[in-house]
Amino acid sequence: MSVSLAYGLAIAIWSTTPLAIVFSNDSISPLMSAFLRMTLAAMLGSVLLRLLALELRWHWRALKAYLASVVGIFGAMAATYQAAQWIPSGLISVLFGLTTIVTGLLGHFLLENSRLTLKQWGAVFMGVAGLAIVFTDQILVSGFGIKGILFSLLAVFLFSISNVLMKIYGGHLHPLQQTVGALWVSLPFYVLACLVTGTGLVISEITLTSVAGVTYLAVFGSLVGFVAYFYLISHLPPAYVSLITLITPVLALMLGNQLNNEPVTIKMLSGAAVILLSMLFFMGDHFRVAVERRKSKESTAVTDVHALSDKAQ
Repeated sequence: MSVSLAYGLAIAIWSTTPLAIVFSNDSISPLMSAFLRMTLAAMLGSVLLRLLALELRWHWRALKAYLASVVGIFGAMAATYQAAQWIPSGLISVLFGLTTIVTGLLGHFLLENSRLTLKQWGAVFMGVAGLAIVFTDQILVSGFGIKGILFSLLAVFLFSISNVLMKIYGGHLHPLQQTVGALWVSLPFYVLACLVTGTGLVISEITLTSVAGVTYLAVFGSLVGFVAYFYLISHLPPAYVSLITLITPVLALMLGNQLNNEPVTIKMLSGAAVILLSMLFFMGDHFRVAVERRKSKESTAVTDVHALSDKAQ
């Protein structure tokens, strides 16, 4: 797989995931839809593990890593699926972009060597300002809209906690082992949640839209997207990979509007613009370091070429 192909896949999948969640909820309750997605992804992932001659690890250290991921796979995803009932899919993508900032904020207090700079603190307050603009949109906050925004923010918080926990307990497993193991461990939580809430599944009422949404999310959202993401992480500086989070919300807003007639208001766009700008400021130092390293490598390469040329003469 080339880097450009992986980058394109990641952008395409992350841009379409929120809308696919909306479609998967077409005739299936949010919790059941998420449960079916994770179940299918876990089964397909297990097949992929076997093909790659990898085995799931079930020792205590691995279980802690799986549970760290479950905070995101169950907690954040369940909240996101609930939010998709009430707010535009594009707005979910925009709000989810705050994960970068919230993860950094939590890391500041919970992790060593993860202190925020003054510029990053400014980005945090800018993100809050963008969120405040979104909350002034009467179309979004009327009815169940406010509920959807709160569920989406809960998802951001839980996913950010999962990221921080993964930095503490993860990193020793193959990425595919980590994902598939976490998917299997998340399933009992989904089953329990469905039982507690009385969530069921009426086979005769399931539409093709829901089937397509669940299948797409299981195959692409949970597996192909994951493979592309970790491929990029291993071949590009993190700052370049982070650019995806600035591109996908814009595309998600456009797709939701064009394919699902979701409203896009001036206040929503203004709030989204401020949030995306805050993310850019927050990651600005990482971009600068990445560019400087690339220039340094190019300069070193040119120097080496000249040195070899001089020796040849």
